[in-house]
Amino acid sequence: MTGLQFEGKTVLVTGGGSGIGRAACQRLGQEGANVAVADLDKKRAEETVSLIESVGGEAIAIAADVSSEADTVAMFDAAKQAFGGIDHAFLNAGMLQPYVPFEEVSLEIFDRVLAVNLRSVFLGLQQARTRLRPEGACVVTASAAALLGFSEAAAYATSKHGVLGLVRSAARAFADRGLRVNAICPGNVLTPMNGVPQDNAITDVLDDPDYRGGLSAQHIAEVALFLLSRRSAGINGHAQVVDAGYAAAFPPFDAE
Repeated sequence: MTGLQFEGKTVLVTGGGSGIGRAACQRLGQEGANVAVADLDKKRAEETVSLIESVGGEAIAIAADVSSEADTVAMFDAAKQAFGGIDHAFLNAGMLQPYVPFEEVSLEIFDRVLAVNLRSVFLGLQQARTRLRPEGACVVTASAAALLGFSEAAAYATSKHGVLGLVRSAARAFADRGLRVNAICPGNVLTPMNGVPQDNAITDVLDDPDYRGGLSAQHIAEVALFLLSRRSAGINGHAQVVDAGYAAAFPPFDAE
């Protein structure tokens, strides 16, 4: 593989067993990266590894609970041991919450969502800042819900608001080590987490989604790859929204 934008680089991807994470892993493999695929479900991570290997890429599967400090350290250790070092990290793992009104959010759900979506990012950023090689980058999956209130998913929106705070606050510490960190804010993505069957198809030409319509996992993955790459070297501490215009304006009034 020559002339590929991640040739010889190692990238750790969390939540790599399905959805956005799997699409990013597949694209990274196509672009020459060594991919460490981390997921709570190792079988799904292994399926992603098989997809990468089928196009000639190299990858390993790692079972990890990203809300665990020990598992987070271990997955960085495993990636380094397998490939000799780590250049980039895509901290993509996350969870939704049951859609219920604010007053029905239980403390148990609130704590679990913040552990998986926010505590995990703090743990991952702490490791990435010290583990990534110079000129490396870290991208974190936030959400369009990081920009707006979400009356039916308050815990989820709170966790994603916190993700943006962490990314912005970490930008200087990353820059001090010759690194960058940014967030990506997807809108409605048609993935298993949103009840849509897994689609492993990767295409060279992406269709335009409808205005405020559903996006494919690859729509998000392509932006994540850009933010990880040297092509975005001037971007640090920011959030890129990829939502097919969902948060661009108030919904128009019905003409009738």
